[in-house]
Amino acid sequence: MTPARAFAFALPALALMLTACGSEPEQTGNDADSFAARIGKGEATPGPGGIPVAQGTVAPTVAEPMPGAAPGPYAPGTLTDPAAKTCGAPLMGPFIGKLADQATRADIAKMLGRTDNLRFVAFGSTANVNPDPTNPRLSIMLDAQNIIRDARCG
Repeated sequence: MTPARAFAFALPALALMLTACGSEPEQTGNDADSFAARIGKGEATPGPGGIPVAQGTVAPTVAEPMPGAAPGPYAPGTLTDPAAKTCGAPLMGPFIGKLADQATRADIAKMLGRTDNLRFVAFGSTANVNPDPTNPRLSIMLDAQNIIRDARCG
């Protein structure tokens, strides 16, 4: 290799080394503001005294009940599930919170149009109660005071 050719290859490497000689690594502080600037790229909005202020958020929205469902948090196979119409659970919304006396039970049977595949499950009755959302039987769940608390298929 000729000396001129060797110099041509060495010149870019020499220029790179010379530019690196004069530079020093950036000195960053170890305080909270410096740390926030490094990780958040300055996204925090400082308030009085340099303390970051929480940004507002949008409150979550709850979807409207589907047609045929009773209002309330959705649970499969219950009165809030419109697919539970096979057992009539969505029709039981007006009875939630009422005493399950004979008059209320008669009103439920009248609204359903049937008395077969209907059961009232007393508080603490866990034997043979296996919810099945696809079953056409309607189970009316009662609390310890005989108040209707839920209606579900199965």
